[in-house]
Amino acid sequence: MAKNIRKIMLIVALAMWSVPASALDIEFVPASSLKGPAGTVINTIGDLSKSAGINVIPKQMGSCGETLQYFNTTKNPVGITWSVNMYKNTAESKTDCLVNFAEAKAVAAAWTTYDVCVRKGFALESGKTYTIGNGKFNPTKSMTDHLNNNNKNIKFKNVSYEGSAQTIVGLINKDIDVGYIAAGNSAPAIKAGTIDCLYSTGSAKYGQKPLSEFTGNKDPLNEYKLGYMIFVRNLSAEQIATLEKSLSKEFHTSLEKQEFYFNRVGIDKKYLDTFVQTAKDYVKYE
Repeated sequence: MAKNIRKIMLIVALAMWSVPASALDIEFVPASSLKGPAGTVINTIGDLSKSAGINVIPKQMGSCGETLQYFNTTKNPVGITWSVNMYKNTAESKTDCLVNFAEAKAVAAAWTTYDVCVRKGFALESGKTYTIGNGKFNPTKSMTDHLNNNNKNIKFKNVSYEGSAQTIVGLINKDIDVGYIAAGNSAPAIKAGTIDCLYSTGSAKYGQKPLSEFTGNKDPLNEYKLGYMIFVRNLSAEQIATLEKSLSKEFHTSLEKQEFYFNRVGIDKKYLDTFVQTAKDYVKYE
């Protein structure tokens, strides 16, 4: 009997030893859509932090205002992918899409470019009007107006989708003619041979031309990039350090394979201030 008890106690001890002492559940909410680039970033964080005993739980909310309300007030350990679009979305939607910077800790950042894409073999003809799909969390009105100001006399009518992934589906299904798509989503479709991406806000990896060649102007939106700052709340200093350490080796390279660039872990005040100022600057593009 005593031998059996010792055996049970040994099994329990081994089981407890196999669970990291820092085991932690963190809800992660996107300020946009889990089905777009924000979801890619969150899934990458989840994959890289798993070995440190951190369980990332993606949680889709509704609007950016609802998402930020939850992030800023929940008592649970929580993270968010907050983008440079959020000051602009706050101004346009009249809802608060802003992080409470005093209570949140920035731990990482990632950036991706955007492509103007068509179905494989589809050609844009001068003087025509086309439908263009755009994620609802992007600066939709300003981007459509910007693209309408081009050197081919082409006009676009916007169709709003939940995110870039849905925009690609609409493009392939011929619900729209053109898609304004985050590179993290466009790249797999390019490789699969289902779409062609003609112009980009920063990438020439798949033969894209600079967007300025289409618009024919020097508007800063020709080089618009979607930036994400990853914030967390309700974590101890030790837990934050554990999360950052788990991301430090592979965060950059893992996301770079998925068309994200300028990725970093460890955010100082200067970088955060620059990121926030970039977000504020997008408000003027109406």
